[in-house]
Amino acid sequence: MEKKPKWVEIYDALQKRLRDGEFPQGVALPSEESIVRRYKVSRITAVKAMDELRRNGLVYRRRGSGTFATKFARREAGQLGMIFPSLAVGEIFPRICQTLVRLAQKDGYSFVLGDISSPDPARRAHEACDVARMFVKQKIAGVVLQPLAFLKTPERVTKEIMHMLDDADIPLVLVDRDLPDGETARYDFVGIDNVAAGRTLGAHLAGRGAKRIAFLMRPNCASVIRERLDGVSSAAADFGRVVARIVAEPSDAKSLGRHFLQTRTRPDAVVCESDYVAAQLINTLAKFRLSVPRDVMVAGFDDMHIARSATPQLTTIHQPCEDIALVAYRTLRERLRDLSLPARKMLLHAPLVVRGSTL
Repeated sequence: MEKKPKWVEIYDALQKRLRDGEFPQGVALPSEESIVRRYKVSRITAVKAMDELRRNGLVYRRRGSGTFATKFARREAGQLGMIFPSLAVGEIFPRICQTLVRLAQKDGYSFVLGDISSPDPARRAHEACDVARMFVKQKIAGVVLQPLAFLKTPERVTKEIMHMLDDADIPLVLVDRDLPDGETARYDFVGIDNVAAGRTLGAHLAGRGAKRIAFLMRPNCASVIRERLDGVSSAAADFGRVVARIVAEPSDAKSLGRHFLQTRTRPDAVVCESDYVAAQLINTLAKFRLSVPRDVMVAGFDDMHIARSATPQLTTIHQPCEDIALVAYRTLRERLRDLSLPARKMLLHAPLVVRGSTL
């Protein structure tokens, strides 16, 4: 392996010390003279290493006092945090978290993942708030946050967490879902384009000849689910179709029976809010002696493992988990470097995966 130039070795060593928090506010870095003596290099080499630190925004020189860590460098010295209330109940979120950890480790950083594991949504909300308080006490440098859902007032709890982090001057990046009232316009957001994905599914089903399309969503669903419904409805309208909205648990045979046991009005295609809901719906339709896709076509979102293990396999929208994590990580790093950047909303493409449930 080719040996690094000496100035790069010095730069790497000082950068690591900055990252480890050895130079808090008011504590000067070693002088160029001390670097020359310690590393037995020329003054030109020492100056080149210090200039590179300044070029990357890690240090600044104060005339007559020395060289000090910038606010950016001090923020980078802290750990990063993740708050994912759906981690224990959604397959895509462990993938995103694992990728975030891997990306951070590659750069020499670390993520702290808060313990939010209760199966009860209300309890998860309390756990998420506790994690945010812990992050404030630990002076976490920045946070990737998934807003809460499946509560009567999920926005209230999410705003409480956001304000808590704001008050502590901790920048955050939102992933997966936004808040519907525009409250999050001040924050960076990364997720898929759910409206476009819904349009893709709606056009696919209409193109397959579906005349009566329904959208199945659970009570107190997340805002992204309504975006998916909007997309499906928009595409269906292009084919002269109207999408019926069904709000029910996918295993609730009594509620679903009102929609599927009447042959004349029965939907011939159903888009479900997720693959998990779609797989459960297929089981419920089997109780009604309805076959998928012969009697009813079924599609989902996320491309989870259950989509491939269902019978038949599910047509779905693929969540680009690694891309979401990569964009969120880079966005947080950029935000740590410059808090004055305008907020950005980054919507990623999510492709359609066609399988047996709509063929």
